[in-house]
Amino acid sequence: MDLQPKVLEAKDVCKSFYDNLVLDHVNFSCTSGEIHTLVGENGAGKSTLMRILSGVYPPSAGELFLNGRPVSFANTLQAQQAGVSIIHQEFNLVPYLSIAENIFLGRQPRKRGGNIDFAAMRARTRALSERMHMELDPDEPVRCLTVAQQQMVEIMKAIELDTQILIMDEPTAALTPVEVASLFETMRALRDAGRTVIYISHRLNEVFDISDRITVLKDGVMIATLRTADTTKDEIVSLMVGRKLDNIFPPRDQAEPGEVRLEARELVIAPGKGPASFSVRAGEILGVTGLEGQGQRELLRALFGLYKLVSGEIWVDGKKASIRNTKDAMALGVTFLTDDRKSEGLCLDLPIYRNISLPVFKRLKKGLFLTVPAEKREAARYMELMNVKAESAAQPVRKLSGGNQQKVLLGKCLSPAPRVLLVHEPTRGIDVAAKIEIYTLLKRLARDEQLAVILVSSDLMEVLNVSDRILVVYGGGVSGCLPAAEATEESVMRLATGVAKEAVG
Repeated sequence: MDLQPKVLEAKDVCKSFYDNLVLDHVNFSCTSGEIHTLVGENGAGKSTLMRILSGVYPPSAGELFLNGRPVSFANTLQAQQAGVSIIHQEFNLVPYLSIAENIFLGRQPRKRGGNIDFAAMRARTRALSERMHMELDPDEPVRCLTVAQQQMVEIMKAIELDTQILIMDEPTAALTPVEVASLFETMRALRDAGRTVIYISHRLNEVFDISDRITVLKDGVMIATLRTADTTKDEIVSLMVGRKLDNIFPPRDQAEPGEVRLEARELVIAPGKGPASFSVRAGEILGVTGLEGQGQRELLRALFGLYKLVSGEIWVDGKKASIRNTKDAMALGVTFLTDDRKSEGLCLDLPIYRNISLPVFKRLKKGLFLTVPAEKREAARYMELMNVKAESAAQPVRKLSGGNQQKVLLGKCLSPAPRVLLVHEPTRGIDVAAKIEIYTLLKRLARDEQLAVILVSSDLMEVLNVSDRILVVYGGGVSGCLPAAEATEESVMRLATGVAKEAVG
């Protein structure tokens, strides 16, 4: 690819938050008609740099240039007016407004006389939906959408802005393979039309599939910018973490599972769906996968009392359980790591110690009052176990990197000393080094602590390499259960698409 003139450039950009230097004289540029990916560990400065380029933050030092001319964005509106837009990792949607109202919020088309042209909004939203190969009702409230659908609405909103430079921060974290392929098709069309796409991602398979160039950041310093065709995944990982990594997954070992901890019998998530029956034993990791919308999310949440089943029974430690809510589940020793840590899992403005101690308030109380020293001791235990990198246990969770937030959430799930751990997308939006730590920890919890772990993930390689057995969900039921050591991507996908069906062990 012949590189075009630079359209957006950062020269010697620095950014500090109080005494913390986040970006250190970073030089970064992108050209028209390219997809440029930014990679690095959590806390490397990727999102901070993109927020500077899009007007969210001002730089502490350095200069920005747009089409060769110096620019200074006071806010995101100025950046958008100049042709630079960003899709944040955190959704920026109004839950009680419709899809169409969210996409056109603040810039609604008008009829003669000034009234909002809702028909035009719906028509343009349908056109965007078709362009993204989605079937979304423009009048559907955003609060009723799945996480993946909400992400697609954010992308549709950015495309509707018709920007010249589109920044995407982890846009595929909540998307299915089909949705990712659709998004990439759109990104390539934007590139071929002369637009620029800057793309932040931890998924190296996707990075190499979509990128023209890759820039690596580490600890706020730009390490290298390489043409994708001239590098390898191993080289990029080595640049990201500062050392060579042979394998991000822990070595496969032979599980010696104990007694059945949790058993699902004939679970039905909706009329005409399923039924699903499966079990997980102490000391094993049961991986659960399937295409988006097949019921794995609902089944997992039903085990924690977050989803009401049509019928079926749940047994815990050999006894029939009544799990009507999360309190019932936790009383039985079942905890749950949500796939949406910011909205459901963490209280972002509370300190680390308070987040970790939330599930065990009663145990830490002295009389009618909580004791902060006891909370901090509880947090210190799990911060050490999780290797949480923070200034102290009193640091607000909002100020942590995505990987460290995820570790705090896992610590919160472990503080009640569960017997069954349900985890949904445990490595979504975190870097390679943090993924390695979480994979190793899950394996250790199963083997050494004899936890029964149920892992639901849309990352098939994650399921194949971390699980002991793989349960494949199709149509709300179980299409098969395979020993992970014998499973392949092909055998799992045959079950996930309904092409094949295996006996459930």
